[in-house]
Parts: sequence; C-alpha cells; structure tokens
Amino acid sequence: MALDPSARRWLNGVGALLGLAGVVFVGNRLYTYAGEIDFQRMGVGAYAAVAALAGLYGASNLLLALGWQRLMRHLGVPLSRPWAIHAYAISQLAKYVPGNIFQFAGRQAIGVAAGIGNGPLAKSTVWELAFLTIGGLLFSPLALPLAVANVPGWVGWICFTAAIAIALWLVARVGGADLGTAAMLYIAFLALSGVVFVAAYHLAGGSRDFILAPAIAGAYVIAWLAGLLTPGAPAGVGVREAVLLFLLGGFSPGPVILLAVVIGRMITVIGDLLFFVGGQIAGRSYRTTQQQR
Repeated sequence: MALDPSARRWLNGVGALLGLAGVVFVGNRLYTYAGEIDFQRMGVGAYAAVAALAGLYGASNLLLALGWQRLMRHLGVPLSRPWAIHAYAISQLAKYVPGNIFQFAGRQAIGVAAGIGNGPLAKSTVWELAFLTIGGLLFSPLALPLAVANVPGWVGWICFTAAIAIALWLVARVGGADLGTAAMLYIAFLALSGVVFVAAYHLAGGSRDFILAPAIAGAYVIAWLAGLLTPGAPAGVGVREAVLLFLLGGFSPGPVILLAVVIGRMITVIGDLLFFVGGQIAGRSYRTTQQQR
C-alpha cells in the first residue's frame, strides 16, 4: 500500500510515540517495584538470579516476534526477521500504557508506515490473541492440583501434554506449517514465562518442592492470560495478583505470593527493556543491510 511521505512520517511517529510512552511507564513501574522490595535481604546470588531471569525473559520475547513473523507470512506478507523483531520490540513496550491495547495499535501504525496493508496487520493481531488465549487455556490442567483437592500432579501433566500435542497437530494440519510454527512459538513463550515465575516464587521464599513447579507455572500462565484479556489493565496489573493469590493461597502466605509477583514483575519489565534495546539493534542491522543493497 503506497503512502505519501507525510502519512508515512505520521504513522512512524505514532508508533515511536507509543513506544516512548511505554518506556516512561516502564521506568515508573521499575521505580515502584524497587520501593516494594527489601533489597538489603537480597544477596549477590539473588541479584545474579534476577539479572539472569530478566535476560531469559527478554530473549523469550523473540519467540513472540518470530511467531508474529510467521503469522504475517501465512497472511501473504513475508517480513525479514530483523525488521519483525524491531517492529515488535518497539510496539511491545506500549502494553504498559493504560488501556492494554496500545501494543497492537503501535504495531499496526509501524506496519502501515512500512507499506503493509491494514488488513493483514489486523488479522495477525486476531491470530496472535487467539493463539495466546487458547495456548494459555491449555496450561490449565497443570494447575489442577492447586484448584482441586487430591488430584495428583501426573494427571495434570498427562492432560497438558495431550492437549498441547493435539492442538499443535490440528493447527498445522488445518492451517499449514507457518501457523503450526507460530502456535508452537507462542506456547513456548508461555512456558518460559511460567518457568521465570517459578524462579521468582522461589526467590520470594515460596515452596521449593520441585513437584509443585509445573502447577505453579500453570497458575502463572492462567493469571497472565486473565491480565491480558482484562480491558484497561496495563500489562495485567492487579488482575494477575488476584488470580495468583487465589490459586497459590493454599501453599504460601499472601505476602510471599505478592513478593513473588513483585519480583516477577521487575524481571519481566527489565526483560522487556532488554528486548526493546535488542529491537533497536535489529532495526539498525536491517537498515544497514537495506542501504548496502
């Protein structure tokens, strides 16, 4: 879709403005979280763990960007990997702006400014929300031991594994290789997010029983999904806490759960900032490659 230079500049400005707004809100969020954590009780090992987990979470955002790239290819719009990472990283920070929709609006504006049609971009958002929603629901069986008394963990594992396998097979069978790969990437992101929260839960003094780790990860993914789907909650603030207090209340006291949420939030916010920086590097690499052609 051809755009005149002024419209292209305007749309690029909208995308950049939403990304900048996300940076401001992220900075405010980090300041708030820093005031809620007693850093004097954290040793060098805890700081190293937080840094490593932030790096892991930031890297896991690549799965989302590559999943979106696959969705766009399925919709007939091939994107280079560096540009897809760049566009996704800039727009992703806007999820912290109140409203919980601006990451999608930012990506739409950046894509249209790059000459991509509104239709494929909007459809990719619908597909992404569908994959994240259904993928999040597929993690529900893991949390069965938390919600239903006397249910052994292996029951949740079997149900979860079977559900994931069937879902991925159906998507690939019906939608093709690109959709199947995108679904797998989104589910992998959710799984890594759950692993990061389990580690944050341990850092906060929660249960260290390895058998409970899958259930805790499943609880986090469910809470994350509830936050994603709640209108007006920037990055799910408040919603995730309530869901986790309900699901994990039988295993840890409320202050421990809330501290785990705060540590987890700090990890994900720093990780999102690292991904944003990585997106800038990817964008510079893309522009350099284009200039050399």
